[in-house]
Amino acid sequence: MDEEKVKEIVSGMVFWSGKKDMAIDEIAMLQPGLARIMPEIGNRTWKLYYAARAGNWDNARWQWKETKKLFEVCACTRPKHEEAIEEFLAKNWSTLEAPIANRDLDAFLAAYDEIVEAANSWHVQKDVGHIRWKVPSEPPPDLDLTPRK
Repeated sequence: MDEEKVKEIVSGMVFWSGKKDMAIDEIAMLQPGLARIMPEIGNRTWKLYYAARAGNWDNARWQWKETKKLFEVCACTRPKHEEAIEEFLAKNWSTLEAPIANRDLDAFLAAYDEIVEAANSWHVQKDVGHIRWKVPSEPPPDLDLTPRK
């Protein structure tokens, strides 16, 4: 079967969402863009910072991994940003991994400052320089970041 025939068949299919039947193009439109995912990335990045500051390295590691997954979702759902996101993950986000694993707050803070600056540089490169993220001045109120033992 040729590709055009497959596309024709798939475009005519509907899938039950649990609420209604949806065509594949309707499902595709539901995929979140950067404007929806980046606030969650910022929220987790905030929690990552304060978890490390509190010495809750298990939570810091978890926030780091979950944030990385969100970046990967961004790269998948918005392919025009895939190369930039992959570069940021490889060159910048990855620099937090060792300080978290080693529970080294000084190294973490230095790498963290660099990733915030790198993220804001990407905003400029992607023509959204009006977005300048910063670490909120207070820990997140919705989590007790005290380490658990």
